[in-house]
Amino acid sequence: MFLAAISAAKAQVWERTQADTLSVQVFFGRGSSAIESGFMDNGASIERFFSALDRLSRQPGTQIDSVLIISSSSSPEGNSRLNDRLSDRRARALETLLKEKGLRDVRFIIRSAGEDWERLSLLLKASGIEGSEEAARLIDRTPMFTIRNGRIVGSRKKTLMEYDYGRFWWKMDEKVFPLLRQATVHVFHSTRTGHDGGQEMAPGSIALKPRTALAPERMPQPLVPAEPVGPGISQRARGAGRKPLFAFKTNLLFDAASLVNLGLEVPLGRRFSLAAECYFPWWQNWDKDITIQLLAGDIEGRYWLGDRSRRKPLTGFFVGLYGGAGYFDFQLGKLTDGKGMQGDFFMMGGLSAGYAHSIGRSFRLEYSLGVGYLRCDTREYEVARDTKYGDIKVIQYPWESKRTSGILPTKASVSLVWLLSSRKGGAR
Repeated sequence: MFLAAISAAKAQVWERTQADTLSVQVFFGRGSSAIESGFMDNGASIERFFSALDRLSRQPGTQIDSVLIISSSSSPEGNSRLNDRLSDRRARALETLLKEKGLRDVRFIIRSAGEDWERLSLLLKASGIEGSEEAARLIDRTPMFTIRNGRIVGSRKKTLMEYDYGRFWWKMDEKVFPLLRQATVHVFHSTRTGHDGGQEMAPGSIALKPRTALAPERMPQPLVPAEPVGPGISQRARGAGRKPLFAFKTNLLFDAASLVNLGLEVPLGRRFSLAAECYFPWWQNWDKDITIQLLAGDIEGRYWLGDRSRRKPLTGFFVGLYGGAGYFDFQLGKLTDGKGMQGDFFMMGGLSAGYAHSIGRSFRLEYSLGVGYLRCDTREYEVARDTKYGDIKVIQYPWESKRTSGILPTKASVSLVWLLSSRKGGAR
């Protein structure tokens, strides 16, 4: 884009004259088209530029052929249409400044690039930031908008903001986006030598190269990035960066058996998460000799496999390490001949594995199985009715507990997961 614009301008300068270029690069604040000498290194760059331009104008035979202003001055935050207008205003601000400094009778060529994705991709490839190469590939291969059934369902901006759960967007906001908010002035000039009729042309000798890198201490302070808003995109489809906070879950297998349960899982970086589940059904029907009472919980650390830069949070395959404990009282009427079983205390621990996939924007379906060590002490009882204390549970003598232990499956779940995320937002 830049090389094409410069080549087109050079082709339009004075015939039979070889032109040289005097250039300066000016940076702008977020959402601003004001030229501030105190911002980044603008003051020193502009001073050197006009000093060189003044020396150039004093050279005999020197002629300014044209001025090309290329404004790729908008980083990708904010509304795309407003960014295009902002890019044009920055270019016009430089045009006004140059005319005030005496370049009035010169042809001005304005190239307003708006959101310059090509330049962003090049800056990322040269930045050395962790994950920048993958982000550049996402820019290169993702279309500006994805349209399905006549509706915009995705965009390049949305894809980039969701990369690495939105964390990479903050890195770009601090280290890359300030380099995009700029405009470059190219003054094409030429010098005549010799006499009329048989003159020879010699190029001018002054060129001021724009800076492409800035010292960290000269960088502006990072601000909060805004939602990217493209034309015609609904609020729901806008590409705001989303940071996963935590997820609620329930085991559908336990729900089907009327075993009330609730789980919570918290992502810890790209590959790790910490999950906890508790089970607390407390049903009892004396007439039918049915008791389902359970108070138990477990905690599990998980490691998520695969390329996490391409995966949504809490999706894909995982392996885990878990441990849990609790106690229970089960009596199932005719199925157990009216007898019941109490677990004074049990504990378990082992290895788990599973898979989760998306079934909506914020919902997942998760399948997991755990195998490990279980130790459980149990006692059988019968129900004695119509005693002076009412119906009571009687443990026959001798009052011994039976211990069960060994390696066996101790976890199984088909869970519905609801992921809650924060939405990043901010100024354009």
